[in-house]
Amino acid sequence: MLYFPVLAGIGILLGISLAGPPGPITAILVQRSLKSVFRGMAVGFGAMTADFILMIIITVFGSVLDLKSYDRYIYILGAIFFLYLAFRIAAADDASQQSGKAGSGYLAGLTIGLVNPMQIAWWLTAGLSVLQKFGIITIIFLFVGIVIWIFFLSELVNRASLKYEREVVLGVRIFSISALAIFGILFLLLGITAMLHVML
Repeated sequence: MLYFPVLAGIGILLGISLAGPPGPITAILVQRSLKSVFRGMAVGFGAMTADFILMIIITVFGSVLDLKSYDRYIYILGAIFFLYLAFRIAAADDASQQSGKAGSGYLAGLTIGLVNPMQIAWWLTAGLSVLQKFGIITIIFLFVGIVIWIFFLSELVNRASLKYEREVVLGVRIFSISALAIFGILFLLLGITAMLHVML
């Protein structure tokens, strides 16, 4: 049996690996962090709530339902939502991009997390395996790792925006639109391909 510090360390590293890679949630988190660290973190906590919900669903129903049979619908739903967000950011001016309440950021993170195919796929594969192999301690510290990453990224973006406001705002806008559009198009193609595969 592995010692507690080892299980905790594995959990933290896995949490960062789940939250760290660039993607739709990161795009919205860095955009909201321009205004304040708290608003950026609200997005992250919304996404983390989605992780918790997905963990519960997969733990309870994963052995009963074939969740992978719904992947084409998940891809298309996620694609539509991400492309919509990309359009909203592209159409907004700089002032409106940096506005918005923390509550709306939390709901944005929660919604993105629940329709994000990458997040769902992670829990269906790696997340479920981690829970079965390492147990609840590692899962608890996985969420600790996510919190660490949320705070680090929000603080980093906010501090950079205070020093290099115009450059950071422009960079974040380009990154956010590009990331959301790329993942939106990718998931749309995957969803259409999956539907065609079922039909043929």
